[in-house]
Amino acid sequence: MKKVLLTKEALAKLNHELEELIVKRTKISEEIKKARAFGDLSENAEYHAARDAQSFNETEILKVKALLDNYELVNTDGIDVGTATLNSEIEFKLIGDDTIEKVKIVTRVDADPINNLISNESPIGDALLGHVKGDIVDCQTPNGALRIQILNVTHD
Repeated sequence: MKKVLLTKEALAKLNHELEELIVKRTKISEEIKKARAFGDLSENAEYHAARDAQSFNETEILKVKALLDNYELVNTDGIDVGTATLNSEIEFKLIGDDTIEKVKIVTRVDADPINNLISNESPIGDALLGHVKGDIVDCQTPNGALRIQILNVTHD
């Protein structure tokens, strides 16, 4: 199984999320006990809602634990500032389109495409890694092939 790349910040975020989910587990368990006391479970909406919340919470705990059991810590200190790596901000344009886009490559834990934070595991994020300003990169996405020209690479 391929290791999930995490920065120190992403690892801390995952550990915090796991702690919150474990606290929530206890609260949900208490809600289930209270709802059980209302009587007939087949028509008890509070009970079913609490059980659904419990199921969702347990699934999230398993997801976070799976990430924490299979990660590789990435050190972003001392990297070549001209090369696209984790936490790089990359300005690029698609060949054949003059629209300039700017994204930051982050771990999948921190990914938020709406805010231009793309995962290093996404097609574009993966294709950009290791490249420098001026490179033209071929990328296969679910919507088809793209050619990307890197205009600039910066780091925080």
